[in-house]
Amino acid sequence: MERQRSVRMNNRFVIILGGVSLCLLMGLLLPAKAGPRVMAHYMPWFGCRPNEDGSLHWEHWHWSGEGPSHDPNTILPNGRRDIASVFYPLIGPYDNSDPAVLEYHFLTAKACGIEGFIADWYGGGYTDLVFTRMVATAERYDMKVAICLEEKTFYPGYIDVATRAEAVDEAERQLRLVLNTHACSSAYWRIDGQPVFLIFLGYRSDSLGEHILRPDELADLLGRVDPPGIHFIREHANEDYDTLVDGGYAWIDGPKYRNWFYPTATVLRATGKWETSIGAVNPGFDDTGVWGWGNGPRVTERRGVAEYTDNWAAVMRGHPDVIQVTTWNDFEEGTTIEPAEEYGFTFIDLTERFVGEWTGRKTRMDDNRWPYRLFMARKGLEGAAVGAPREALSGKLDAWAQAFSQGRRWRMEWRLDRLERAVGMLAGQPRR
Repeated sequence: MERQRSVRMNNRFVIILGGVSLCLLMGLLLPAKAGPRVMAHYMPWFGCRPNEDGSLHWEHWHWSGEGPSHDPNTILPNGRRDIASVFYPLIGPYDNSDPAVLEYHFLTAKACGIEGFIADWYGGGYTDLVFTRMVATAERYDMKVAICLEEKTFYPGYIDVATRAEAVDEAERQLRLVLNTHACSSAYWRIDGQPVFLIFLGYRSDSLGEHILRPDELADLLGRVDPPGIHFIREHANEDYDTLVDGGYAWIDGPKYRNWFYPTATVLRATGKWETSIGAVNPGFDDTGVWGWGNGPRVTERRGVAEYTDNWAAVMRGHPDVIQVTTWNDFEEGTTIEPAEEYGFTFIDLTERFVGEWTGRKTRMDDNRWPYRLFMARKGLEGAAVGAPREALSGKLDAWAQAFSQGRRWRMEWRLDRLERAVGMLAGQPRR
């Protein structure tokens, strides 16, 4: 995500109740909120679509700015495409709008205890097309989705506005687009009956000033959609905004940030300024593939699984209402837990273990790989001749996916094994 965010912590903010131990005790006493406990941040901007001449058009898998270039049309000696990432998806570089890809992502996430995705959304266009399909997939498999707005898209560089008032108008347009087209779905995440919106803070500035809505501008914006109102959750915490918003969320940073955010969020919840706090768990960071978006690589080593483990330990001590995995699939910034060639299902299995500790959910690791096998079967079926046998097998795969999403496990691996064999025979390929 093309951003260089520094944490804007207001040094004047005082933890009025004092003492981290007291904050943590208060966290234990706060009432739990109904709804999802674990979500994952999702990048819907990856594309791989054929051009009229038969070549492939890539979105966000390539890089041609400062630093080494990466062109997915180039096949490397190891047989992989040259993508702008230090990690390589287990299913290869994909198109987010592909229903089979979305099914694989949603079912894998559900298998390990993630209850939905928060999509990074750019005001319309391709990310909105993908989000439309994410909503349908979430409805089908009983999961939740929500939008994370990008504040920078309200301003020049992304939209043609000449005044700050026009930037607020653009923000309203984006909110209304989501409210009118997506938030009516039963799959859209709601808190206290209101659709949830997160927002990434802007960081650029120009003649209009900082590309961040000022408190009065944000109050104006939220007033325009109230009623029916939205549940608006702002990045970090800032005393100039804390009484305007419904909550805040943590983002990717180190121990010093975590030791500030969680006690601060606990006090804000306890004093009634926030209704919702969202913590973050992150496996590491490495944007070498895009050369730090042209500014030089930034790397936080995964240290095997230690970085992820430390993040989970901190968030459990912090007692937020919701945990956001940051991220499911931001390959360009190397924050992924989606299965990859380099680490397989390691972070999926770890997530299931930690979710079990956090929520009490029963853990079962073996089925985490089944959605991948389903995806491969669907892709194998694409190679079969069009006709009734192919349609029948496709329907059986649909039924298997539905049963899996409903928690059915008895004889499910046996059924999947038989479906894989049938697909292999129909496509004229030996079973892998």
